[in-house]
Amino acid sequence: MRLSRFSFFAALLLPAAMVQAQTALPAGTSHYTVLQGDKTVGSAEFTVTPTAAGYTIASRGDMHLSKFSYNFSNTQNLDHLLNLVSDQITGTVNGSPVTFTVNADPTGRQFHISVNAKGQTTQNTVDRHQHLVLLPDLDSAGYMLLTRVGMENPQISWVLLPKETGLLVPSVYQHGANVRGKLNGADIDVHHTTVTVSAQNSVNVELFYNPEGRLLEADLPEQNFDVVLDGFKLINRPKYEPPRSPEGNQPPQGAPPQQPQQ
Repeated sequence: MRLSRFSFFAALLLPAAMVQAQTALPAGTSHYTVLQGDKTVGSAEFTVTPTAAGYTIASRGDMHLSKFSYNFSNTQNLDHLLNLVSDQITGTVNGSPVTFTVNADPTGRQFHISVNAKGQTTQNTVDRHQHLVLLPDLDSAGYMLLTRVGMENPQISWVLLPKETGLLVPSVYQHGANVRGKLNGADIDVHHTTVTVSAQNSVNVELFYNPEGRLLEADLPEQNFDVVLDGFKLINRPKYEPPRSPEGNQPPQGAPPQQPQQ
């Protein structure tokens, strides 16, 4: 996603320690259960490792239904401001292997995408933006990064979907009222944000997280899947609201792109 002009230059002027404090990810592993209703249908997890350049996040997930199976492994590299630099997803859909690779070009203004599926390789190029999250299906790391972007409350944001040859679509964040939950048996306050993804055939991702930005649960109402942190239970689930179009969340015609700082 692209930052507003003000926030882009503010990030350049702030001390490095202050900028990193706003976006820092804690190292470690988080494990989630994939639910369809009350039935466990899969699992997901991610591990954050700080690096000299920023972060490496390794994630995996799987889902098994009666007529559908899906699994993936994802490794992405981010800079200190959580801008995506490179990513590789390998997985299988009903036993058919797929590889999706993303790399920023030397200018930092575009992503080069390579997709290998069904024995064929295709290429694509899309613009590289700030506040952009790569979002594979059921990827807990992607939902965690959506949460982090939402906490910054950006004016413009983007999602890169690893579908077809890579779909770059706008996203809209709408913050809701706090709800209640239990984490390892203790009552806690839970923040709630709805992310609407894509300008056409929009879908919602319902994010539930603690004040520090730890992802507790991500719900996909249109697909009827919930990705829930082990030990967490949502108590008062908000009423579902249909997706609203994110078309208004795009820069005006002729506006210059705002890529991440190199």
